[in-house]
Amino acid sequence: MNLERVLIAEYDSHLAELMVVRLSNAGYQVAVSKKGDEVLEKALEFDAGIIIVDQKLPEKDGLEVCYDLRLNPRTRRVGILLLSDKVVDLKDLAKLGLRVDDQLVKPFNPREVLFRVHQIMATLRVLQSNFIPGFFDWEALRKEVQDRMQAEGSFALLFIDIKEFRIYNKYYGFSAGDEVVKWLARIIQEVTDELTTPDVFLAHIQGDHFAVLLPQDLGRQVGEKIINRFDREVPGFYRKEDRERGGVVVEDREGKMTTGGLISLGVALVESGERKFTHPLEIKEVGEEILQYIKVRPGSHLMMDRRRE
Repeated sequence: MNLERVLIAEYDSHLAELMVVRLSNAGYQVAVSKKGDEVLEKALEFDAGIIIVDQKLPEKDGLEVCYDLRLNPRTRRVGILLLSDKVVDLKDLAKLGLRVDDQLVKPFNPREVLFRVHQIMATLRVLQSNFIPGFFDWEALRKEVQDRMQAEGSFALLFIDIKEFRIYNKYYGFSAGDEVVKWLARIIQEVTDELTTPDVFLAHIQGDHFAVLLPQDLGRQVGEKIINRFDREVPGFYRKEDRERGGVVVEDREGKMTTGGLISLGVALVESGERKFTHPLEIKEVGEEILQYIKVRPGSHLMMDRRRE
């Protein structure tokens, strides 16, 4: 997506013109769509970074348009500013799996549109400049989880960690390790892009540690797909002799040389349905506890939190 481009989906020609003038004068490239059923196609063609969507679009309701935008892998990460006649509870939308970045209630001053677009665009620029583009950080994930908890929505949260990654970094170097982390991010993106739901939130917590927020019934399926792809492709990140040996030769705690296995994945699955968490850090602690348990088991594993109230 092009962060300098804004698509306005607005049926009111006068209001659309006012927003076009204000945004164009600020340096944005602007396009307009007047019908709901045209917005997705226009967004793909125009490669917009932000899409302003009126809730009362003809042909297709604005919230349906937002759903379509979040469902399509190419527009899933665009910024969305919703225009409405009355306040919409964005937390309720999040509970239904539809994330909207911000909203404006009519009537409003066109200057307010520019201010909101600037805010959303600043967030998107940070997102694109991250070490892993397209992934939110822990603070953004924490806020998203907090909103879901307050709305009493059910969800699954996958915590993903590369096992024995420190040894790989030491043996092959940090640059090679960075490539493995970026490759895992691509796997996560590609697996989640195949889902027929807009309710996907990706986060890079730190280092080789990722998290995926998604509908509760999809957690295990997505986690297992990520593991299968990782295990199938990871030998390509080793030299031939290490692949044939089954890992790198390292010194153990007793000073003896031993062969460590190939890096693998630990995936912790925490669901909100059976347990009533009160804070995002509680969920994070449960996920990290499971990952610590997985670390002592050889190979890749997905383990689910089985505790109940």
